[in-house]
Amino acid sequence: MDQENKKAMYDMADKFIDLANEISKSESYGTIGVAIRYAAARYSAFEASMRTNNLAEDKEKHLQFFAKTFTEMLQKNFKEYITLQSKTKAN
Repeated sequence: MDQENKKAMYDMADKFIDLANEISKSESYGTIGVAIRYAAARYSAFEASMRTNNLAEDKEKHLQFFAKTFTEMLQKNFKEYITLQSKTKAN
């Protein structure tokens, strides 16, 4: 992904996070997290269906791709939060 597309992706993600933060004023983090994961799964299934003429045949390939990219993104964010948490505890 080039820098321009990466910036656009992060900007879009920030909009979802802003919405989640707004909703967190009246809902629990757990409920919001489940809703976001469900929305991501639902949209990912839609995205996969638009990329193939035979989703049943290509389902495993798409599942592996989405699982791999989600895990990579989650690992990166865990690393950032672990660093942030360790700095907070040090102070």
